[in-house]
Amino acid sequence: MLLSGESGVGKTRLVQELAVQAADEGAIVLVGTAIDLGAEPPCWPVVSALRSFLRPSGRQWARDLLRPWLPELIRLLEPLHPDQTLRQLEDRSRPLELVCRVVAELATRAPVLLVIEDLHWAGRSTRDLLTYLLASLTEEAVLAVGTFQTDAVGPGHPLRSLLAALRRHRRVYLHDVRPLTRDTVASIVGACIPGDEVLVDLVWQRSEGNAFIVEQTLRAAQEGNASAVPLTLRELVLDRVAGLPSAARRVTRVLALGEGAVEHRLLARIVDLPEAELLAALRAAVDAAVIVVDPVADGYKLRHGLMKDVLATDLLPGERIELHRRYGAALGQLAPACDPAVTVSLAHHWYLAGEVDKALSATVSAAQAAERMRGFAEAHRQWLRALELIECRHLSEPAEFTRAELGERAAETAHLAGEHDQAVAVLRKCLQTCADPGGLRTAMLTAQLGRYLLAGGRSAEAVQAYQRATALMPTGASGQQRSLVLGGLAQALLQTGHFSASRRYAGHALVLAQQAGALPEQAQVLATLGFSLGYLENPDAGLAALAESLRIAELTSRPTAVGQAYQHWAELLSGPLNELAEGVEVARQGVGRMAALGLSRTVGVKLLAMAANGLFRLGRWDEAAAAIEQAWALRPLGAESLEVRLARCRLLIGRGHFDAAEQDLEVVETLSTTTVGPRYRVPLLTLRAGLQMWQGHPEVARRLVREGLAVVEQAADDLWLLAPLVWHGLRAEAEVATHIPGRRTDDLDKLREQMQNLAVRGAAAVPAVRASVRAYLDLCEAEESRATGHSAPKLWARAAATWEGHRHPYPAAYARLRQAEALFVRGSRSATAAQALHAAYRTARALDARPFLAEITDLAARAHIHLVDTADPDHSPLQALRPGRRTRWADVAVPELAELTAREFEVLTELAKGLTNREIAERLFISEKTVSVHVSHILAKIGARTRVQASAILYRVRSLHPELDVAPVGADGPGRSRGTARQ
Repeated sequence: MLLSGESGVGKTRLVQELAVQAADEGAIVLVGTAIDLGAEPPCWPVVSALRSFLRPSGRQWARDLLRPWLPELIRLLEPLHPDQTLRQLEDRSRPLELVCRVVAELATRAPVLLVIEDLHWAGRSTRDLLTYLLASLTEEAVLAVGTFQTDAVGPGHPLRSLLAALRRHRRVYLHDVRPLTRDTVASIVGACIPGDEVLVDLVWQRSEGNAFIVEQTLRAAQEGNASAVPLTLRELVLDRVAGLPSAARRVTRVLALGEGAVEHRLLARIVDLPEAELLAALRAAVDAAVIVVDPVADGYKLRHGLMKDVLATDLLPGERIELHRRYGAALGQLAPACDPAVTVSLAHHWYLAGEVDKALSATVSAAQAAERMRGFAEAHRQWLRALELIECRHLSEPAEFTRAELGERAAETAHLAGEHDQAVAVLRKCLQTCADPGGLRTAMLTAQLGRYLLAGGRSAEAVQAYQRATALMPTGASGQQRSLVLGGLAQALLQTGHFSASRRYAGHALVLAQQAGALPEQAQVLATLGFSLGYLENPDAGLAALAESLRIAELTSRPTAVGQAYQHWAELLSGPLNELAEGVEVARQGVGRMAALGLSRTVGVKLLAMAANGLFRLGRWDEAAAAIEQAWALRPLGAESLEVRLARCRLLIGRGHFDAAEQDLEVVETLSTTTVGPRYRVPLLTLRAGLQMWQGHPEVARRLVREGLAVVEQAADDLWLLAPLVWHGLRAEAEVATHIPGRRTDDLDKLREQMQNLAVRGAAAVPAVRASVRAYLDLCEAEESRATGHSAPKLWARAAATWEGHRHPYPAAYARLRQAEALFVRGSRSATAAQALHAAYRTARALDARPFLAEITDLAARAHIHLVDTADPDHSPLQALRPGRRTRWADVAVPELAELTAREFEVLTELAKGLTNREIAERLFISEKTVSVHVSHILAKIGARTRVQASAILYRVRSLHPELDVAPVGADGPGRSRGTARQ
């Protein structure tokens, strides 16, 4: 539940009352608040809530319950200060998975209420945590409640994209807390000061229903003359504080610059009053409802954020600087420097105090603390801030990092946070200022740039970067360094479909890695080599290399290497090798492993997309939809978001959600620029072509296929990309030939050349790839016969049998539909045709493939085939030849059409669409001469002299009797079938 509203409207009070009630009823209540520091510590609201929850000695039961995760939880809540590299940090689970496990385990004891206030200030990790909890906790008794200020979430605010995604989720509720009504304000005033209508008007005019202003105005009125109540909120707050003793006013000014609740001992250091005077001042401010006590934090804060804003603004510049300096000094003396919240606060206060040298040191510490908590987005912001301090304030570099190293850390943390484009931008800037142009350092940074480009889906640019890095490698580079660069180049070439070159570079890199004893590099190279080897030469050897890659990756505890092995393994099985069920199972195993290793949002998303694609091909569309939803809930970016959108688009097109599919394709088109290479461009163009054919635009589909063929030339080794594209091209040619007779171009000849190319290269491929290519060639040959006007039933039957053998129900059903259509066109209404159409119908119904189902039922209606919903063993295919039960025009008293036979009525319906006799004959599978006879009889029976008059009579009848379901004139355009035109 997300509560929005203006500041002071009552959101906090609402969740406070909820927390009290939930705790009274036995729930576990966790309450945290985001803080306005510009760079909040990772997952701070939840981390602080768990700290407070586990602190009391009476909660030993909670520590016992969480014992399996307690060591890691302690490191999260009370982080130590180890000297770890980012590579080592990759090996630790993210806080997201840990917090999710903790919340789920607490929910086994009692329902959990998790409250996160002020989400508009929350950092990236906190927003990600909300999404992760939503995706992961499906059955647990957990209620997460977040609040945010509506006026603080303007255009471009990072919370807006999260809200847009959450609004579509069935388990998310958004509620805008509106101001109080005048009647409610009147009842509140009446309960305090009965019978004073003047005061009711005054409170209403000043507050307009804002709960905080209602409360403060009413309190001021109770303490003095109602007519003397200040007119503005600022005057109201300042007037209340002015009435406090001097020491109490001093305390309120200190709290105005604090973040959250300020602990008593910290406040005492900053205020610098004798303890007795401080306590007296606090008591006076609490009694006046200006300060409230926070028992969880053992500290104090101002009554409301509005009060805090007013008092902070009222401070003089010198007062503000001095107080920030006092905060910095006190925090440095009292709090552990390794605490992420402390380091962020120190950086914030020292910066605003003008102590930029101390701010730089604290900022670097804050970045390191965020890294240890795997809050890479927050760490990235801190590293960038440190760079800004050096560049803009001309500070000297911190002792532990050079300026170049700060930039590299900023780039790496952006990459680990999934912000690959930002990582590329930062690292390119580092390369421009590199002090070793043309040397080893430049070569390694350029290879690192290739890694970021590859992660962001910009494969072609990544190849170029790795090639530059390879050329820059000096003779003195170690074998491990050379292996790292060559392995990256092999991986980039694999992504662009250059499998032969990828295999060559991977083999060289593997030898270097083995000679150097570099196990992490061996794991990476073996994954790349395994895929290309399995695709091009020997599937068994390729799968063995992938298994060895996974073994070494697990041995070295490198999550990214483990993910890469799972990814290539699943892709090889469920793609060209056509081992769909096994590929889906490997992908699902990988998803679980990635969750444990903290890579759910990157590699885990890719594996979910692969599982969805495999399930789609297996005909398990509902499971595919669930996998896509699980992946999308993780809010993927970069290449991962392209994978998920393409997987979702296949399902959306199959089920007829064309507008949503178009939106996904537009996003992929925007994200996948021309530099992305064929890996995403070709599937994108293939899907676009299919969508255009379903929407009745085969000419547009032809253009898209031509564009795709130009792109796929860059991936000469990838038959798996080329084969479906060629089939779609021939489908488009067949559609154009069917609906625009005589329209010919040289596209058909070019596609025939591509078919021959596929046949030659497929014959030389390994058996599994050869079989997959052969299945597409069967469809291509059958489509070619349809494109030339002689659709061959035997070719379609062969294609259907091939795809049924591969356990791909969707293309098999499509081939069965075309087989039946070809038989009907030849004048055969045999049991074979009915059986083929019936098989296609059952598959379409099971998949809920609505556009395909519409095409099948349209063909059945024109061929007078009665379709049944289930496979009945006693149902003979010959029974399907009986016409279905139809509404008769005589039954609804239509005298104009009463004399028409059933066939004449069908002819009239097609005639009213503007079809010629020849086109009607093709539609109804009868001869053109027979159509001419029917038209003559129709005109005579309904008293029309022309086809236009007959069409007008039918259109009028339809307007009076819509139950006849007669299509209006030109419903599908001249010469266009309602179903087939969209195929």
